[in-house]
Amino acid sequence: MDGPDGPAAPYKLRSVMERREGAVPQVKMRVGQKVTQAVLMGTSKLLYFTGQIVDTPETDRGCRTKIMVKMDGDAEKLWKNWANGIHRVTCYGDITKELQHFCRFKQIEMINEAV
Repeated sequence: MDGPDGPAAPYKLRSVMERREGAVPQVKMRVGQKVTQAVLMGTSKLLYFTGQIVDTPETDRGCRTKIMVKMDGDAEKLWKNWANGIHRVTCYGDITKELQHFCRFKQIEMINEAV
C-alpha cells in the first residue's frame, strides 16, 4: 500500500468469503490514512472520491479487506451518483492530480462522485 520501498501492510491469507475456498489476502489498512477510491467505467469515464479510513471492520460478509471511509464531499451525492458496482480500487493518499494527468492523456472523463 505504501509502494515497493514502504513498509508492508499486515495481512492474512484467507479463503474466498462466498465459497470458503481458494486464497485471498485480507489486508489491514491504516486507520486515519487518506485514500482515493476509483473505478473505470468502460474506456470513457473514471469515477472517484477521496476520504480517510476511520475503521477496518471484520465481518463475515462481503470482501475480506474492508474499510469504512469518511469521504470528502457530500455523502448523499455519492450515494446518488454511485455507479458501476460496489468494487473500487483503493490507493493510499489523495492521488487526484495523478488521476487527472492519466485521464487527460487517455481522454477519459473524470467524475468525482461526491460533488
